Amino acid sequence: MFHPERDLRAVILDLLKEDGKSISAISRELKVKGFDLHRLILTGYLRAMTDLNVLREREVPPSKIYVPVKGKERDVYEMIGIKAREMFGEEERSDAIILYTMNRLFRRPVFYDELIKAGAKSPAGREATKEERQEAKQSLAKSGFRIPDSSKAYLIEDDKLKEDYLELLGRILVEAFDAGVLVKETKQTRLSF
Repeated sequence: MFHPERDLRAVILDLLKEDGKSISAISRELKVKGFDLHRLILTGYLRAMTDLNVLREREVPPSKIYVPVKGKERDVYEMIGIKAREMFGEEERSDAIILYTMNRLFRRPVFYDELIKAGAKSPAGREATKEERQEAKQSLAKSGFRIPDSSKAYLIEDDKLKEDYLELLGRILVEAFDAGVLVKETKQTRLSF
């Protein structure tokens, strides 16, 4: 299974959900999950998350409570999957654009567990060769991700999907930066006589 074990930010957001917690409560729960951080380091990390507008501080004397700004944020897999389904529905085409997008973004074969995280129903491309799969696995291992030896990886090399890929990325960026008000809503058509 795909485990981003070093993603402290995601772990903290998952702990907080919508309730919010004090530094002491966050520290205790992180220790249970295997993150044994000094309190000053945790405080600095939480402060950085606040500065990045991921968390909000609330004063509840004698302590501070940290609350997520937008609840649980979506990761890159969820964003790709959600936007692909919005654009193409529950079709095979959605699964193909999910795989194509991740192949292009990550510049490597995509593992089955990653496709599942993005909501793909079935792999739409070809299975990666043993060498391609091994290179991708090594690349992910450097980032702290662990992939089981039994997990298959996939590629799709259909350049007909390039326009859909670019449209999908555009929609993700507009949503991520809350720039919908800048997008022209209607398409202008030309009348021909």
